Amino acid sequence: MTNNIEWNSFSLPNIPLYDVKLPDNIVNRLWRYVDKSDLIRCNHNLAGNIAESYDLVDEEDYFFNEVLKPVSLRYISENSHVNNFQSNHISSEDICLNKFWVNYQYKTEFNPMHIHTGIISFVIWLKIPTEAEEQHNLPIAKNSNTPSASDFSFAYTDIIGNIQSYQIQLSSKDNGLMMIFPASLNHQVYPFYECDKKRVSISGNVCWR
Repeated sequence: MTNNIEWNSFSLPNIPLYDVKLPDNIVNRLWRYVDKSDLIRCNHNLAGNIAESYDLVDEEDYFFNEVLKPVSLRYISENSHVNNFQSNHISSEDICLNKFWVNYQYKTEFNPMHIHTGIISFVIWLKIPTEAEEQHNLPIAKNSNTPSASDFSFAYTDIIGNIQSYQIQLSSKDNGLMMIFPASLNHQVYPFYECDKKRVSISGNVCWR
């Protein structure tokens, strides 16, 4: 793999997740994609209850070739039990980046529970304007037994069929972090509060050709 990308793997029960800290040159490239003035709005194709979502173009397939392809092939090879991957027969020519977009999330906006198309999905946090500890200490959350303001959350069923959640508490330290997960895994983004700055994240799906 190029760019000396560092990653960690961890799992929900039987569900592998990877988080990948992207190097500065990749993050800067993504900001170039996001900052283009001619992006096309794509809210109508997405679940998010947010004001601004735009399609992105991966110029010369750079991000796919440098990051997504090697990460996805490793994910598939290490997790053949997920989505019936046939890992012994998969090459780099079998997968592609199918959807690629940026979300601008403002206070009180949210993404409801949803899944993606494809085999593998990812989210990249480019800018987190809030701190999880501060959000969880707001009046709306601090007296709850499940404070969730500003969190990213996965939902799954455990071995006896109960629905469980796995919360990821996001702060500015997570800028440049990418998470890889099965496209069919339910997930949601909770709203944040008392902050007028926008949260910027990129998402997309890796599919079979």
